[in-house]
Amino acid sequence: MTVAEPETGAHLRARITLFGFDEVQGTARVEARPAGWRARRATWALAAGLIAAPIVGLVPPHAPWALGALGVGLFTARRRWAEQHTLHTFEGACPRCEEPISISRPVRLLRPHPVSCTSCRFELSISVEVE
Repeated sequence: MTVAEPETGAHLRARITLFGFDEVQGTARVEARPAGWRARRATWALAAGLIAAPIVGLVPPHAPWALGALGVGLFTARRRWAEQHTLHTFEGACPRCEEPISISRPVRLLRPHPVSCTSCRFELSISVEVE
């Protein structure tokens, strides 16, 4: 039994494009992330990297593991800080094969957002107009 996630965010129009094919309309549920949420997530990621670095630094060879933990912490913190919008759900169809397109989990919304069609394996581009 799974617990349903409360629905947050706004339902917005989206466009699915594939070079050489007509644009297809879709809908997306997008949640804006305020600066406080982003800062909190980035701080947690950076703190995890700083805590893990001395621990994994005990394993020989010491320096690469510690630097790797710091690098992963910084990389994750940067990604969390850049997440201004989260794409929760998407409904639309592939312009080439007309199969339904969906996302498997909430992801950081990129502009344009790349997604692959599970049927024809083409790389599609989703454009969502957010305020």
